[in-house]
Amino acid sequence: MKTFNHKAKLTLLEDLQYKLDYSGGANPIYIGQSYPGAATSTATWQIKKLTYDGNGNVTVVAFAGGTPDANQIWDNRATLSYS
Repeated sequence: MKTFNHKAKLTLLEDLQYKLDYSGGANPIYIGQSYPGAATSTATWQIKKLTYDGNGNVTVVAFAGGTPDANQIWDNRATLSYS
């Protein structure tokens, strides 16, 4: 039986840099993550777009390009397709 090392997972999460874009609202619309020092103009970002209901609850989390791969450009987040 394989065991999961929680500490290793947390270390991996700590090693990423995150970007949030609120687009003028109170809740984040776009969340990006990439390796530390990655330029926002490089295709090394995983980008998620959040959709909210009228009460401010997240109803959809969609990935840029329809995939969780870190191959998007953060600077282009508003014009990318999400699914």
